[in-house]
Amino acid sequence: MENKILENLEQLKKMLVLLSEERKVVLSHHKTFEHVEKMRAIINESIEIANK
Repeated sequence: MENKILENLEQLKKMLVLLSEERKVVLSHHKTFEHVEKMRAIINESIEIANK
């Protein structure tokens, strides 16, 4: 459980960099929305794991 949550947090951290001002490439709105949806899915998965 703890390992999966830590993996999810690392993945979220990387994805947030892609959306931040630190990014090296500008993403289209479509790609930005895709990243946000993936991040929401990761967060929901982490919440489910933590609640078990």
